Amino acid sequence: MPSLRQQSARHDRQERLAIQVDRAHGQPLVLGGVLALWGFLYAVAFTAGPILAHLNLPLVDLPNHIARLHIAGIRPENALSQYYNYKTGLVPNSAVDLIWLGLGMPGDLVRFSNLIMASYAANLIASVMVLGRVVQGRWSLWSASAGLLVFSAPFYWGFQNFVWSLPFVLYGIALWLALGRRAGRARYRFALFVPYAAVLYLMHFFAFGFLAAAILGREVQVAIQGDAPPGQRVLHVLVQMIPFAIPMVWLLVALGSNPPSPAGSNTEFGTLSARLQVLLSLAIAPNADDAPALNVLGYLGLSLIAFCGWHVFKRQGRRLVVAPEMKGILLALIVVSVLAPATLNGVAYVQIRAPILVCAVVIASTSWVGLTRQWVLLLVLAFGSLILARGVAFERFAAVYDADVKDMHAATRSLVAGDRVLPLRAEGRRYDRRLYHVQGLMVAERDVFVPTLFQGVHSITLKQAWASHAHPALAAPSVLDAFDPARISTAPVFVQDWTRKFTHILLLDDRHDGLPEDRNVDLVKQVGRFSLYLVAGR
Repeated sequence: MPSLRQQSARHDRQERLAIQVDRAHGQPLVLGGVLALWGFLYAVAFTAGPILAHLNLPLVDLPNHIARLHIAGIRPENALSQYYNYKTGLVPNSAVDLIWLGLGMPGDLVRFSNLIMASYAANLIASVMVLGRVVQGRWSLWSASAGLLVFSAPFYWGFQNFVWSLPFVLYGIALWLALGRRAGRARYRFALFVPYAAVLYLMHFFAFGFLAAAILGREVQVAIQGDAPPGQRVLHVLVQMIPFAIPMVWLLVALGSNPPSPAGSNTEFGTLSARLQVLLSLAIAPNADDAPALNVLGYLGLSLIAFCGWHVFKRQGRRLVVAPEMKGILLALIVVSVLAPATLNGVAYVQIRAPILVCAVVIASTSWVGLTRQWVLLLVLAFGSLILARGVAFERFAAVYDADVKDMHAATRSLVAGDRVLPLRAEGRRYDRRLYHVQGLMVAERDVFVPTLFQGVHSITLKQAWASHAHPALAAPSVLDAFDPARISTAPVFVQDWTRKFTHILLLDDRHDGLPEDRNVDLVKQVGRFSLYLVAGR
């Protein structure tokens, strides 16, 4: 009797043959490997290129990640060692940390982070094209449309470890499918995926979880398509998932033995607004209030994605056809995307991470049927124009941010290693996400203490003596939290008694936008929007 995998493969071949016949009737324009290569180079040029154009990138959390990597490399004699501990360990969100430490902490950290984000852009597009090659059996220009996914909400949030790990989910799916197509190769899959799953777990837990869900979806599909007894089908799925069970046991042991995280451990599904962010996360920047072109183009990109997605549900004429063996994978990832909580064990914005993967897998899993030459040209023009326009808009967005960062460094040049700087925002500007964590860049530039670095989720910990001087997740508070007597008692703990805790204040907005004249601070220097003040008596 044929095995479950052989039965499933026969079922997939029958569906694939029907698609090939449909293509022949539709007289599609065949797009070869050369055009696919040109599409890849074009998409990389206008996604990775704009990222490389400016040193400092306007990504919300990226400054804190740069600060964390800087602290990872400090020596005991460094002034920051009095504030922080960095324990190198096997934690499940360490992709870039492991690269940085593994390369011996080379060169400039800001440039290193810039290169990491550019490599993510190129690798995301490449991984979609590789998965498409495995699934479709040929290189496809359509796969290069993944360039439209690079500038997504996880990217704009600066989820550095997550986005860099994301392409390896797609490579993992491609490898699993390629090794499972022949019985002779399937036996190697277990040996390969035990280390692959473990490494991906260390790179980022969510990437590991998404790959596990995708493989589970595929193996459940294989079991359903077979005609073996139910018990044998269940056993088949359980055996296939063993490589992913090992890191899960590892995680459960770590959760049970580690101390509580300073960032908290709450888990919640989220409000209606949080669920709407799932729909917008493919293209909308959460930090572009002063760059409207970026999100106008983002909405156009969403419209184009929705237009193409509608063609998946068509049954005749011009349409996108899903490869048979990808249906279980896609269904599993869609379920994960719908059910993902907004916050998971203290980690925020979980719900915006899966949609980009779902869309990438849809692109790799589908092929067009019934396209005429005119429609091919229209799609190439639409995707090509939007990828170009969004790249240009991001470059302009980054140029403004890069200039602001240079102003901040100029304004804070007098700081010395070990100074403690309290960042403040003008009232009404504290939710301006473009500068949420920009003060983190001063940690690597000046070796100063800022109170808003992440704690708990990563390997950085604050020494107990300074616990009241910082918060594990907040952005810069309002000036009124520090100067308005009516608000001081309800201000974050690190702001209270700030004249004793900090040596300097850095105002991130024009000093005429709400900083009271106060004898407790003296202006040191103002450059652009940034003003550095010395706390009286320091």
